[in-house]
Amino acid sequence: FKIAGETAYIYAPLAHRLGLYAIKSELEDLSFKFEHPDAYEKIKHKIIETESNRHQLFSNFAQPIEEKLKEKGLEYTMKARVKTAYSIWRKMQKKNIRFEEVYDIFAARIVFKCPEGKDEAEMCWSIYNIIVGRYYENSERLRNWLATAKPNGYRALHTTVMGPDGQWIEVQIRPEKME
Repeated sequence: FKIAGETAYIYAPLAHRLGLYAIKSELEDLSFKFEHPDAYEKIKHKIIETESNRHQLFSNFAQPIEEKLKEKGLEYTMKARVKTAYSIWRKMQKKNIRFEEVYDIFAARIVFKCPEGKDEAEMCWSIYNIIVGRYYENSERLRNWLATAKPNGYRALHTTVMGPDGQWIEVQIRPEKME
């Protein structure tokens, strides 16, 4: 129990500060699993239970965006990423909501290759314009880390849009080197 607490309060934040997001997430989830085993299992079960719905939601959202990105001749990958159990639980605790009310359980991540001589920020905004040209944006949820990078050097755009199925979808747009 003590090691789980140390991990959550020392090592996970340190990994985050160093830009090691995957390690940070894994450490948080492992700590959460041992400190709150029942909550961890319930959330993991619900993540698995809602997987096919998320897959369909992502597919419906991504198809028209991918058409536009291909028209522009961009090299990119687009995939869905699912929040960790710990991150979902933390949001549930912070906002006092149920699992079903966490609308950003998954996000669409667009990672593009920036050709030599092109401006990464300009490309991010170009992709952003394609997305908000197609879907209604929640303007309060725009996160612009292009103008001022995060302390760990992260530069990207994050926004939240209403997908074609009427559900909010977080969209993360960033160059390959931020991946």
